[in-house]
Amino acid sequence: MANKIYASLNYFDLYFTRKDVDSMPLSGACDGAVQAIAKKPYIVRQFNAIDNSKLIKELTEYGAWDNVELQDKQSNIERIIWIACSDIKESEFLECISC
Repeated sequence: MANKIYASLNYFDLYFTRKDVDSMPLSGACDGAVQAIAKKPYIVRQFNAIDNSKLIKELTEYGAWDNVELQDKQSNIERIIWIACSDIKESEFLECISC
């Protein structure tokens, strides 16, 4: 797959395509974009290889969700996709303004 863009989180790495990252809105509701990305086969494969305990560990550091909310793996996957794509976009923006 061409144009892989990697996101390095604290407990695992993921890759996305340029189209995935570009489909994520900079502000406002992003549920539709996140859910569409989460259904892509290469995304599903990556998350199948990651135990929910690692997702929980990653998300706990943000302090935005309680233990009950973090038990739902699909919701955790969507949260991680949102965080990772947003981090990529922010990083690219910061690189662009420092040019």
